[in-house]
Amino acid sequence: MRYRHKYFRLDSESKIVLDENDKRLAFTEQLILVLLFLCEHEKAQTDEIGDFIHGFESDRFYNLNSIRQYRYRINKFLGHDVIQYKNQQFFIDGTVEPDEEPVNPKVPAVPDLVPDSVPETETLLVPVTNNRQNDENNRFARNMLIHVVFIVGSCIAILLYVMLTRHPLFPQTWAVLTSEASDMAIIPEGEFLMGSTDSQTLDAYKADNEVYPKERYMAEYPQRKVFVPKFSIDREEVSNDEYAMFAEATDRSLPESLRLQDLNSPNQPIVGIDWNEADAYCAWVGERLPTEAEWEKAARGTDGRLYPWGNTWDNAKDNHGDGKLYGTDSSDGFKYAAPVGTESGVSPYGILNMSGNANEWVSDDFNSYPGNDKYSYALLNKGMKVIKGGAFNNSVSEHRPASRIGFPKDFRNFSYSFRCAKDVQ
Repeated sequence: MRYRHKYFRLDSESKIVLDENDKRLAFTEQLILVLLFLCEHEKAQTDEIGDFIHGFESDRFYNLNSIRQYRYRINKFLGHDVIQYKNQQFFIDGTVEPDEEPVNPKVPAVPDLVPDSVPETETLLVPVTNNRQNDENNRFARNMLIHVVFIVGSCIAILLYVMLTRHPLFPQTWAVLTSEASDMAIIPEGEFLMGSTDSQTLDAYKADNEVYPKERYMAEYPQRKVFVPKFSIDREEVSNDEYAMFAEATDRSLPESLRLQDLNSPNQPIVGIDWNEADAYCAWVGERLPTEAEWEKAARGTDGRLYPWGNTWDNAKDNHGDGKLYGTDSSDGFKYAAPVGTESGVSPYGILNMSGNANEWVSDDFNSYPGNDKYSYALLNKGMKVIKGGAFNNSVSEHRPASRIGFPKDFRNFSYSFRCAKDVQ
């Protein structure tokens, strides 16, 4: 069977894969099988792809890490993010159609420079003059190609610079871009209102029936403008399935939360891990924990709103507790943590569960904010790490992006999760 996509052609019988320029790619058999299975199925889970490959190689089994590595290599070969992974499923981005034309590569993977055998009665004559002329022609064409590529590349670079720096000629909607391959959102550089005012911290204190010390809420003071460079952040919290892959690869123990039936579904957020484990995971995937300022800007935008969606609490907009200090509630559709792709607690940048579902570690220490000359709190400036966001069992006040609580780096809780971020040049 032959298949055609915008960026590749595949012949399953001859096991040939061509790129968009009909150049043959040096795909291994495993890569061809993964691509073939996804051409034949609209979406597929890890075990489905693994079982398909296993039918051809009975001595190996394939886990999520294996298939993700194949996905990475295929996309790298093709030069485009053709194979996507979202909501625990792999799929091809774009239309795949049956291909009636023979798959004949214009440029073979290994050029046949000399015939396999030459009959004894024939003599290979090499016209030296023609070869010299061909060399000169090739050199001229190569130099012309280099100049064209340089000019085109320079034009593209200038255009991207103008767009990404929010040039006045372009609307600011260009400022927020997405990277579908890594499922991250790019947050533009700029100032935002971080923290809370006196009255906002007092309202939160009263909403919790004044159970906790008032100074705990005053740790959010003062509200001020903070500049944050451009960065990218995960659209979703890290899932149980993703963390299990990390634990297997790094020979780490899985958290106790995975023993609990209500929290161990593959696509629920990983919880019950400490700051050190969250930090190690992000480093393992080539990223890092977001700073507190990055996290808060990604959650509430630039206008100082109380919640990701606005200034008024809405029970239907995030996965919250029962309204008391601690207690679960299923009125929002989930008694415990919802799957990481759930459209809940959505921020102005389209990032999911930035309010509710699970608390999230950030990189910062739990220190006093600059300019806080009015309030002190015993737990500030003690080397603890900040938790943000609120969880499925927390009160409404903790679901405000400005809310911040400090805990030791080795502290674990069944509602503590995280997501990763990275710098963007």
